[in-house]
Amino acid sequence: MSEAAADTRTVARQLDVLQEQLYQLQRLIPSQSRPTQAGVSTEHPHVTQVEGILGGEPIIKGTRTPVRAVVEHWKFGDSPEEIARKLPHLRLAHIFDALSYYDDHRDEIERYIALNRVPVDD
Repeated sequence: MSEAAADTRTVARQLDVLQEQLYQLQRLIPSQSRPTQAGVSTEHPHVTQVEGILGGEPIIKGTRTPVRAVVEHWKFGDSPEEIARKLPHLRLAHIFDALSYYDDHRDEIERYIALNRVPVDD
């Protein structure tokens, strides 16, 4: 294995460790000090809907990232691991849960994708 590949893997492992530490630290912050908006719970642990964020579109809890963003990456051929690299604030659990939500609510997410499609001029 080349030195560059080994260095890249070392950096990736260190990023994973730091991301997990950040997640643990965020969980230690009392909820009173964090601004929160009441969200509508879903049957998916990492997906919520908050009226004040993207008009109530399903998002990843604790973020403003819509489920459709994860789905669009996946539909363009990105693996869950690639999506995690492109959206580094998400963990694999978030990504898999978003894809699971999509599987359970395909029509709803497809509607959000269509509503947010950028028109292409002829």
